[in-house]
Amino acid sequence: MALGAPSSCLNHPGVEATGRCKQCGKPFCNACAVSGPTGRFCSDTCKEKHQVFIQRAQQLDRQVVSGGFLRKLRSMAIKLVIWAVAILAVAFILTKYAQIEVPILSDLLRRYVGA
Repeated sequence: MALGAPSSCLNHPGVEATGRCKQCGKPFCNACAVSGPTGRFCSDTCKEKHQVFIQRAQQLDRQVVSGGFLRKLRSMAIKLVIWAVAILAVAFILTKYAQIEVPILSDLLRRYVGA
């Protein structure tokens, strides 16, 4: 048990607690302790709640990992669009105001924008 004032078991008030539930934090004695794969609990209910929590957390972790590729792809597509717009803007300015021919882009800009 942790340092500090001793606490008593939630089910046996006269017995000193030997641990706290990993799910709810309530104190328990050795007679009340329910062991599980992830720790010790005050009851089967808390053990089951914690197992459900762990499973849900693992599902969310898998979703984040699998969504990573799509996130990177979306980020790359956004950057590509920004670069394309920037290049077209520079080509437009060069063609329209500086009278500098930009191969391929100048013809496209004249045809579609009237630069």
